[in-house]
Parts: sequence; structure tokens; C-alpha cells
Amino acid sequence: MDAATAAVMVLLLCSGGDPAICKPVNTATRVFASLGECRTSLAIELAGDPSGRMIGRCKVVDPTVTGSLPAGYTTVTVTHGGRAVRYIVPHKK
Repeated sequence: MDAATAAVMVLLLCSGGDPAICKPVNTATRVFASLGECRTSLAIELAGDPSGRMIGRCKVVDPTVTGSLPAGYTTVTVTHGGRAVRYIVPHKK
């Protein structure tokens, strides 16, 4: 189990004529429980664009600061020996 980290995916669609002109893909913010999950999903997204105009990146964020966790996850704080560590764990309602 990793300490509480989450990752967000950012997708851009770039102009075919000028690759320096890119605009955000109009989708909801996608938050993942880990950087690995985000990168796996990013590879699938980019593979689905045969034109090669879509680019993307996963960025680690601190969910305790942003308040954004993936659906179905929550944070748990474990304290041991005066040290507290937060973890992201699956959560069913």
C-alpha cells in the first residue's frame, strides 16, 4: 500500500497543422488512486487516437490538499510511534 497519493490525467488535442497549438480535451477531471493506474489508463486513451493528435500526462497530486479522490476511494490515517501516514484505500458505501 502506498502513502496517500493520487494522480490526475491531463489530455490535450493538438492541431494537425501546428503541433504547438493544443487545447484541453473537454472531459471531466479524471483522478486515479496511483500514478501507475493513471499511466495505464493514459496509454489506453492515447492508443485510441489513431491520428496522433492527442497528448497527455499524469501528474501526482496530494489528495489531502486538493480534496479530490477517485470514486470509490477514501483516505485512512495510520499513526504509529508518533508518526502519521495517510493511505488511499478502496471504500464501498
